[in-house]
Amino acid sequence: MLGRTRSWLSTQGFALALCATVLIAAALRVYKLDYQSLWSDEIFSLITSDPNLSVSEFWARVRTDTHPPIYYLLLRLSSSVFGQSELAARAPSAVFGILTLCAAAMLPGSSLSRGTRLALPLLIAASPAAAWYDRETRPYALLLLLSTLITLACLRFVGAMPGDASKARRAMTTLTAAAVLASFTHYFGFLVAAAAFTTCFLLTGRRRKAIVAFAGCSILALFVPWVVYHSRFVDTRLAEWIISFPLAASMDWFSYLSFGGTASLALFVAAALVLFATRGWREVGVWNTPIYACTLVCVLTLAAAVVISLHTAILTSRNMIVVLPALYVISAELASYLARRWGPFAGAAYLATQTALMSQPIVDYYTKEMKEEWRDTTTFVLNTPGCEAGTIYVYGDAAYYRFFTGTVRPGLHLLEIREGDSKDLSREPASSCPILLWVVGSSWSPDDIRARLGLTDNSFGIADFYEAFLVFRNPPYT
Repeated sequence: MLGRTRSWLSTQGFALALCATVLIAAALRVYKLDYQSLWSDEIFSLITSDPNLSVSEFWARVRTDTHPPIYYLLLRLSSSVFGQSELAARAPSAVFGILTLCAAAMLPGSSLSRGTRLALPLLIAASPAAAWYDRETRPYALLLLLSTLITLACLRFVGAMPGDASKARRAMTTLTAAAVLASFTHYFGFLVAAAAFTTCFLLTGRRRKAIVAFAGCSILALFVPWVVYHSRFVDTRLAEWIISFPLAASMDWFSYLSFGGTASLALFVAAALVLFATRGWREVGVWNTPIYACTLVCVLTLAAAVVISLHTAILTSRNMIVVLPALYVISAELASYLARRWGPFAGAAYLATQTALMSQPIVDYYTKEMKEEWRDTTTFVLNTPGCEAGTIYVYGDAAYYRFFTGTVRPGLHLLEIREGDSKDLSREPASSCPILLWVVGSSWSPDDIRARLGLTDNSFGIADFYEAFLVFRNPPYT
């Protein structure tokens, strides 16, 4: 009996380990999915994809955003069926995250070693970026899924033997389909797809270069007309923050998203240096095609983003998550190399340490409330006596505030003060609602509010929240 068990484990243990990794990570993706409050970018997604909008109204909103339309189309479909609660809004992203894990476990096939195939879904499961965006109503979970498909299809194509034409065709078909979807999900999806096609063209044999060129040009032919059309309507002000955002902060945030912080990133770099010191870069290119190919994908994507940013700022840590699958393949290959060079313990120790360091920030997401400015202030407003009706001034786009009050407080009127404007509220008439002003997402201090809105009288009180304020007509709320 014991012998049979050992024999079964020796043949099925690899598949069991993959399944266990995917199932545990999938459970974490859906656990406490609505624990964190919706924040402004998520509210924007839900306002844009509101199923009550007509098709023309929906499209008018989509084309002014900086992202292509596929995610909004999918979210609108989901919202029309399941509604727009926090749980329903984030469910599509959680599904995309689970599919990413499945793709990492199933798609590589013989293009990666068994050790790498086991390590890759484990690294994605521990990724702070994957855990974060798989639980957010934004297009990045879908983008990460498609980037994973693009990266792994690229590796399968490059790794296909000269005589295995069917494998190469299947890989190129997968790459092309994923590239189309990624390009119309996010502009960085097109950049990583272009990098993958270029990598395939450089690393494949002469006989296959034609099919790579044809597929890549087909994507370009589909994508360029959309870019021309979209450029006529997109609101470039939505991306102006990128220009003023410090480069050092972007690099630090990308380190956090990709590896959980400096310590984990340093471990990854150290392992890579060990590989190059013992093998050499040229030998690595011959000996380990996945590392070479993934490095090319990362470098080409980053180079394209830098060149475009010389004209229009697009390079952010969040957009660069498209290279994470390639980085995690490299990290998984490093673990396999260490295991082959110095024994299984060395590879397992590196992988365990890497995933442990990477996953530390994920704990905070399940235990610490973040970006609670909308949930906290909305709860306060809805539970304030007299605010079943009346008037409240709001600072910024009133649509964000109405998202929370429109259905539950239809008699409550929200009057918009445009961002950057000032208004004297010191002589506003009395209303049944004691709240005079509702401000979310502003860096104003209470003193700034009093000065810009003429609130100098002691009859006004201010309730201070995280990145939010409520101004009352009566002073008890201070």
